Amino acid sequence: VAYLVADTFNSRVQRCAPAEGGDCTTVAGGHGTGSAANQLSHQCGVALEQAADGSVMAYLVGDSGNNRVQRCAPAEGGACTTVAGGHGEGSAANQLSHQCGVALEQAADGS
Repeated sequence: VAYLVADTFNSRVQRCAPAEGGDCTTVAGGHGTGSAANQLSHQCGVALEQAADGSVMAYLVGDSGNNRVQRCAPAEGGACTTVAGGHGEGSAANQLSHQCGVALEQAADGS
């Protein structure tokens, strides 16, 4: 068990041990504020994508300042790819506008 924290002003997502004062590890971002694949800007919300065996496949991050959702590899500071938005702020089908929060929709067959 661990806590996932959108550490907004440090432009990173932290995975923290549940013990009081538990150590944290950066799992996304952590390379300064920006729009590169390894950077975040005012992230708001994080979800966990898991395989059937329970292993972590990716972290999904609502990257509000960049108007996108990033899918980040589970390796420490892993590379991220844009899976929603990322085409500037707006209301077109491929745009987002300062979204906050991200969730996964599971298919009826459990996939």
